[in-house]
Amino acid sequence: MALMESLSGIRGIWGRDLNEEISARYAYSYLSFLKKKTKSPVVVVGSDTRLSGKLIKGAIFEVLDCGIIDVGIATTPAVELAVREFNADGGIIITASHNEPYFNGFKFLREDGAVLSEEDMQKVIKIFHQNKRKKFPKGKFFSQINKNNELMKKYSDFVVDFIGKNNIDKIKKSKLKVVVDPNGGTGIAAVGVLENIGVNVIGVNTEQGAFNRAIEPNEDSLVYLSNAIKENNADFAVGFDCDADRAEILLPNGLIISGHYILALVAEYILSFNKRKKFSNGEFFSEIVVVNDATSNVVKEIVESYNGRIIETGVGEINVVDEMLRQNAVLGGEGSSAGAIIPPSRCRDGILTTACIIALMANKGKELNQIIDGMPKYCTLKSKKQFEKGEYDKIINSIEIYYSNKNYRIKSRNDSIKAVVDKNSFVWFRASKTEAGIFRIIADSNNREKAEELLNEAVGVFENAKRAE
Repeated sequence: MALMESLSGIRGIWGRDLNEEISARYAYSYLSFLKKKTKSPVVVVGSDTRLSGKLIKGAIFEVLDCGIIDVGIATTPAVELAVREFNADGGIIITASHNEPYFNGFKFLREDGAVLSEEDMQKVIKIFHQNKRKKFPKGKFFSQINKNNELMKKYSDFVVDFIGKNNIDKIKKSKLKVVVDPNGGTGIAAVGVLENIGVNVIGVNTEQGAFNRAIEPNEDSLVYLSNAIKENNADFAVGFDCDADRAEILLPNGLIISGHYILALVAEYILSFNKRKKFSNGEFFSEIVVVNDATSNVVKEIVESYNGRIIETGVGEINVVDEMLRQNAVLGGEGSSAGAIIPPSRCRDGILTTACIIALMANKGKELNQIIDGMPKYCTLKSKKQFEKGEYDKIINSIEIYYSNKNYRIKSRNDSIKAVVDKNSFVWFRASKTEAGIFRIIADSNNREKAEELLNEAVGVFENAKRAE
């Protein structure tokens, strides 16, 4: 495996793909990119709890010839908030997100806190490779300010302000109890934040940097929390990845809520009990929800049931964020990732997502499984298939011809193709940008048998397309 350089950022195995020199060179490349926009940039720097983060921070501080606002260990959403709150020109988040502890990497941010666009990220990557063998000067930052405590308070206040006093009063009266498992990551902040909105929190794995399960929260890594839910008579358990942009929720029955339903739950809260939320700048958000084109129609049904409107974009958090900004949307997200993007945030936020779901429960006076039972039933199935890079055009063309001949509506983007079977079903294909040689296939329907049939058919179409001359 080599260093992964993509729209999502830079990631690699520490000591093999990524080291202090590469870290310094990437920081210098990012600073060179920023200096084309402003002569004296100010950059926020924050990190997750991996041990290698300290070494990386030390290396990049040696080359960052600019103002630095060091926010220490903080969640990705909090670091992005810091860029906006402290009027910085960008930011560097030292994190490998859901990858295991022996990985690390970076997310580079623009002035509004969002990750760089694909075009800008490619510019940083290009600068890095152009200067790979050149000696680069050791910088000397012209100022360094430590603002970890200030940022943590600002982030907590942001969540409290968003949920609002009325909803917090309801949460307190409901006496909801939640098991929180940050697994030693930055999600430790969730304990205090959720307590501030009136939740009775049972913390598990809250020692910073002590990773006691797989970093990625999923059905396998969180199954043991079923016991904690039962022992504490809790309403549910939530597990975070290392930078806490994702949150996976485990129900008392041991089932994980899919990311599609998490997004649907937040949509219901935003569009009903938090309708037309007004922020301190006086700005109102419209009732538009932006999702990527692989998101289950359960989100669409929920949004439309509140007279909202769904707008689709391509896969990639920044694609969703930019479309949200264009549409002045109230919510955004990608169903495949367990976390909602809630303005004015510019990324998924696992803690805020959890807070919204808790507020929804308090308003409805129902258990989480009861709320989900009242939602439309959708089944989303996935498959991954291997292919050679040179086969891409042939495969895409064959897929489009096949489904066009069936008179399905085709939605084709630069990197994906979606065949709309009917108003409740679709199939979707995309070559992965994070796993080389992998094609992702998704089938979504409000009927499980139909979803299975569509996925089996789609896999067959893909295999036939590979064999075609």
